[in-house]
This record gives sequence, C-alpha cells and structure tokens, in this order.
Amino acid sequence: MSTEADNIAEQTAAVATISGHLFRASLIAKRMALAAKNSRAMVLRAGEKAAGLKVISDYFGELANKTITLSDVINQYAIAISQNSVRQWRTNAFLHRLIQTQTKMEATNINQLSFAFSEGQAQLDHLTQKMHKQLLSLNEQLMDIRQYMQSSSVVAVTFRLEATKTGEFQPMLEHMANTIEQLTNEIKEHIAFSQNQLAKFKVA
Repeated sequence: MSTEADNIAEQTAAVATISGHLFRASLIAKRMALAAKNSRAMVLRAGEKAAGLKVISDYFGELANKTITLSDVINQYAIAISQNSVRQWRTNAFLHRLIQTQTKMEATNINQLSFAFSEGQAQLDHLTQKMHKQLLSLNEQLMDIRQYMQSSSVVAVTFRLEATKTGEFQPMLEHMANTIEQLTNEIKEHIAFSQNQLAKFKVA
C-alpha cells in the first residue's frame, strides 16, 4: 500500500509541476501573439515589399492563439488529474486502515471488513484507470502544442528569408522573427520538461 501511496504522491507532484510549466508556457504564448501582431503591423508598413510576409504573420498569430487556448485546456486537465489523485490517495489510505484493522479482529468479524475492502479496492482500480486515461489525454495535448511550436520554428526561418526582400524594413522584421523563434524555443522547453515528467509514468 505504501508503494501505491508513493506512486500517487509522485503523480500529484508531477502534475502540479507540469501545470506550473504550462502556465508559464501560456504567458510566453501571449507574448508570442503580441509579437505576431507587431509583425503584422510592420508588414503593413512595409507595403508591397513585405507582401509575402502577411500570411506568415497571420500564421504566427494563429499558432500563438492555438497554444494559449490549448494551454488553458491542459490546465483544466491538470486540475482534474490533481483532484483524482486526492481521491486515489484517500481511497488508498482507507484500504490501508482496513488492513491494519483486519489483523486485530476476530475471524467472525473479518467478513464485514472484506466487503468494505473489496468495494474500496474496486474504487481504487477505477480511479487508477481514470488517472491513466487522463495522463494519456494530457500527453496528447502536449504533443499538439509541440507540433504547433515545430511549425512555428519552420515558419520563423521562412519569415527571416522573406524579410531580406524588404529593404530598410529587413532589420526590424528579422528582429521580430528572432523574437518569435526565441519565444517558440522557450515554449518547447516547457513542453519537453512536461513530457519528460509524464514519461516517468509510462504515458509519453
């Protein structure tokens, strides 16, 4: 039972840590959305010279907004998983107390506890299965954000290449591309950390 309790505690701590990293990732995504908005404004100023960059700027903004939305969804997953962890811990503690009580009882009274133990074990099994499904869903959502950021990295390179055609606007547009790429990499780090945490529970 103590091993089960330790596993539950580790899962709860890991999910709390992941939630913190995703919150920071969502803040970075908001900065990324602002950077995309600024790049669109600069593209409009550049006019025909930067015509090819408008679609790219719009795509940056779309990726950032998707990341913000998905981060919010993932945080809801994290809250649900934390609540499930608490229920698992309580059920596990209840079963542990039953085992301790059972060793002190006479044989005639053990049947009374056996039913309660079976019910408690069934509840714990259900919660454990639910937890596994929740962790799988969480990992899938993290993979979605990771794919968004991989796309963002590729688009940043294209943006930088297109910026070379904008004359006097090139330095500013290249700086914006570098900023977006840097923010993208920061989000990637938070996602990679979160996925590594989940990998400990064999769901990544």
